[in-house]
Amino acid sequence: MKKIIAILAFGLLVISQNAYCQQPSYTSVQYSIGFGTGDLGDYISAPSFRGATIEYRKAIKDNLLVGVDLGWNVFYEKKDFATYSSGAQSLSGIQYRTQNQLPMLVSVDYFLSTNSEFKPYIGLGIGTMYTERSTDMGQWRLMENPWHFAVKPELGFLYEMSYSTSFKVSAKYINGFKSGNLDASQNYISINLGMAFNL
Repeated sequence: MKKIIAILAFGLLVISQNAYCQQPSYTSVQYSIGFGTGDLGDYISAPSFRGATIEYRKAIKDNLLVGVDLGWNVFYEKKDFATYSSGAQSLSGIQYRTQNQLPMLVSVDYFLSTNSEFKPYIGLGIGTMYTERSTDMGQWRLMENPWHFAVKPELGFLYEMSYSTSFKVSAKYINGFKSGNLDASQNYISINLGMAFNL
């Protein structure tokens, strides 16, 4: 957890330093809801209602922006008493499953319209994602914490409420390719709602 906080703090520092650029730019803070797919969805079927996203964007053209994304979603589920098998071992009990997802991506957004308050866009991100998966059962804990190569397609819009403030909605599909001791990719959909502030 300390690693995650340190990475988020570093990301905020980078964003704050970039805020002094002369081109138009904005920083957004959003609440994030996550829905696991694939292996993550099989491991934890419950959605994540604990999440946040911080983004920085700088315009290089009127309708083209580049920047960075930092996200954090926590997935959690309590599983019923059952017999669980791993390899040649089987244990019976209640499982508590937790998975933290921390994507850190360089992103490009292309705005389909910039002439009205409503500004839809499509985006693409590439970077890395840290996964921290823990399975607790009785006195035992199994931990897995690989780094993944990650990509992210995105759809969203900004609704301009004033010159300096916009409402932002986005949907992202974050794909972390298989890595380390997790033999399957870690994927989830995030729905993000928040505010963007022009700098």
